[in-house]
Amino acid sequence: MKIFTKIFLYTLALLVMIALLANGLVYNLMPKVYINQKQQELKEQTDKFVEQLKTAKRDEIIALMAQYADTLQVNLIIKIGNNSYSMLTWNSGVITEINESDSIKTSAGNEEDISNNSDTIEIVTIADNNGVQIISDTASTSVTVSGTSSQNDGTFTGIVSSGEAGSKTIEVQRNFTIAGEEGTLTAALTLAPVDQAVQVIVSLLPISLFLCIIIAIIFSLLYARTITRPIKAISQETHSMIALERDAQCNVVTKDEIGTLATNVNNLYENLLGTIESLEIELKKVGAVERAKTNFLWAASHELKTPVTAVSVIMDNMILNIGKYKNHGEWLPKCKKLLDNLSDMLREILDASHLEDVTEASVTKSIESICAEIIEPYVTVARAKGFTLYIDWSASFPVTLPPKLLGKALSNIFSNAVQYTVPGGKLSVYCKGRSLVVENECTPIPEDHLSQLFDPFYRPDDSRNRATGGNGLGLYITDSILHLLELNYSFEPMTSPEGMRFTINF
Repeated sequence: MKIFTKIFLYTLALLVMIALLANGLVYNLMPKVYINQKQQELKEQTDKFVEQLKTAKRDEIIALMAQYADTLQVNLIIKIGNNSYSMLTWNSGVITEINESDSIKTSAGNEEDISNNSDTIEIVTIADNNGVQIISDTASTSVTVSGTSSQNDGTFTGIVSSGEAGSKTIEVQRNFTIAGEEGTLTAALTLAPVDQAVQVIVSLLPISLFLCIIIAIIFSLLYARTITRPIKAISQETHSMIALERDAQCNVVTKDEIGTLATNVNNLYENLLGTIESLEIELKKVGAVERAKTNFLWAASHELKTPVTAVSVIMDNMILNIGKYKNHGEWLPKCKKLLDNLSDMLREILDASHLEDVTEASVTKSIESICAEIIEPYVTVARAKGFTLYIDWSASFPVTLPPKLLGKALSNIFSNAVQYTVPGGKLSVYCKGRSLVVENECTPIPEDHLSQLFDPFYRPDDSRNRATGGNGLGLYITDSILHLLELNYSFEPMTSPEGMRFTINF
């Protein structure tokens, strides 16, 4: 089943069970609670009535009985010695007079003949002791007379009421003393209202259950719809997220756990997109590095092939004593020089290929102390060539980097600056803000060569060839180191004076 159907059925079943339980509890507990309350009330009121009887006079008994019976609607029987007082008030019909002629006079003033009444009744007669004697038959209707008689003439004046027989009753009996005589009070409370209430509940139970089921169905539908709507919205958006749609987002704004779930899904998707973008960037970088390595190996093999071939040809000609190569003393030093250049090139190739494997700890030093150790031999060469030097460390600043790795990049920069400065030109090294600037007066490099200048073994013109000692790896190694240290740099021509400026931003 789908979640909507599950929530609807589970909620409906729960509400129907609650409705059945509630109606069952009302049907079963209401009579018990009512009876317990009436028992407690009857006991308390009977005790109060007994206290009143203890201090009352004989002629006040009837009035007190009427007051008490009217308050609680109870049947009373009081026996004091040989005298009996009875009062039944379970129904609304009240008879005020009764005679031995078996006719009664009601409070409405109507006389009724009870001798021929179709219902069996209780007949109350006058006893010789000026009391009341109750004679009861099994009946569905009863008449109760209570009172006293001033003379034995068969006339009785009192309160009479009819009550429904067959109902359960609650009885409380108390003993008391009045005017030195022992008495007994019996109070009986009918439970007919309870039976009537139960009958009403039973008659209303089908309607109540029907209404409860209708309300449960409506509420279950609304509740299931309210709960499943945001879940469906999240489910639909996650399908878009599976397709990696950039604008996919769960637009569920609630303050409960479902709203938190939507927020977490959105954050998770944003992190996923960010991770994918980072991986794409890294893949591009790895691809660029792999291409660079491939190009480097291709260029290195091409550069190495020329001197190796030259040495091999010279050695073969010397071995065969061909032409000018018979003079071994002239060509052996040339072979030695070629091999030395080849050895230097191999060393720089190996250094360039192992830059990423260097694991040097970072150290905090001033840029002046790092440069001072490296620039000293180049300053000597510059002075020997007659260059004008300008070195200013007044704006020196600290850096935290691997000093040897950074020193190798700076060494290549200083070497190129000294090597390509025009005779009598100016060489400047100074700090500006958080940047190190190296300037030298030389023939500016054309713009179309600048983009390729940091490629391995690239030489922009004839001045940068093997005859001058350059192998095209210096700036390539410098670029690799600065990228590895995550330092931005720029290499651009100057106009006044003409030359090149190399700037490293720390």
